[in-house]
Amino acid sequence: MSQRRIDNFIRWNPRLRRYEPVYWRREILPSWLTFSDVDLTLPYVVPAFPVPGPQATMKQPYASVEGLDRDFGTPFEVRNILFQDSTDGTPAANFTVQMQEVGETRTFMNNPIHVRTIAGTGQNPGLLREPYMFLSQHNIRVQLNKISVAAPTTARLYLGGAQYYPWSPEFMRFREDRKDIMSLLARWRERRKYVTPFWMTTDISPVVLTGAPAAGSALDAFIKIGDDSQIEIFGHSAVRTGNFALEIMDIKTKQTLMNGAITGTNGVGSNIQFPTLYPTPFLVPAGSRMRLRFTDLSGAPNSIFFTFFSRRIYAPFSQVMEVLHDTAVPTPADTPTPEIPRPV
Repeated sequence: MSQRRIDNFIRWNPRLRRYEPVYWRREILPSWLTFSDVDLTLPYVVPAFPVPGPQATMKQPYASVEGLDRDFGTPFEVRNILFQDSTDGTPAANFTVQMQEVGETRTFMNNPIHVRTIAGTGQNPGLLREPYMFLSQHNIRVQLNKISVAAPTTARLYLGGAQYYPWSPEFMRFREDRKDIMSLLARWRERRKYVTPFWMTTDISPVVLTGAPAAGSALDAFIKIGDDSQIEIFGHSAVRTGNFALEIMDIKTKQTLMNGAITGTNGVGSNIQFPTLYPTPFLVPAGSRMRLRFTDLSGAPNSIFFTFFSRRIYAPFSQVMEVLHDTAVPTPADTPTPEIPRPV
């Protein structure tokens, strides 16, 4: 284990001249959050298209002991999204997800997103490159809609991450640790004002290529970046019925991400469990419009659900790096690995 990782959990006490645990780390536990019991019981029934599924709510509860929480309650740091389809089977799941933070009316995606491009399984979860701090007494509204006209399906959806307990009675003994966890949560609360995870898909979804009379049919789809925030993209994923070629261009600047075309096999990846991770993030200014040109390579009807996974940054373009730096939050998950690069 690197020294950086050790310092997360063990520290030197100069007064007692010995090493001791970082006690507040014990009050952050792994956790999973699904729909509130007051909405519906699992599994969630997604009706056949075009009937919309019932809206469900994920609510982060509040708890405290004698006010030790300082109004933080029990915040939940979301680090991944998980799901299961009990009817069609998880690898063949065919429904969309749309989520919105109710109180702040912030959406997490520009349009409904195919579930397999955002959520994974316990073995290969859909990781958030920008974690989201889900504060106590906040709510996320979730809408699941079936894509095909086939029979209804039954699904489970979970947010996975770290549950914070700033009200733990242990902090009555370790007051310095209480200050540390309160300081961390205060930084998280400030961070979420300016930076949130975000997913984007095309204006027409799915992108349907006819494949007729042979491979080579093409279609342009577009993504409009909102005027209220900059977008930093970390990679993309797709669900498709056949292979395709893809070219991505920023319409305003004419900047392209490739000098030719990548394909669904060598440049897009397969759903969020095996996505394409960009070697460096792609920062897109507010108000931009991106063109995605899809060309069929299969010679047969081809439906493509394409998703960028990214984060929204609510700051002027010239101040993006300053805001990211000033609101940076160190967590035990900060250490990158070759398989899971994290934002700088």
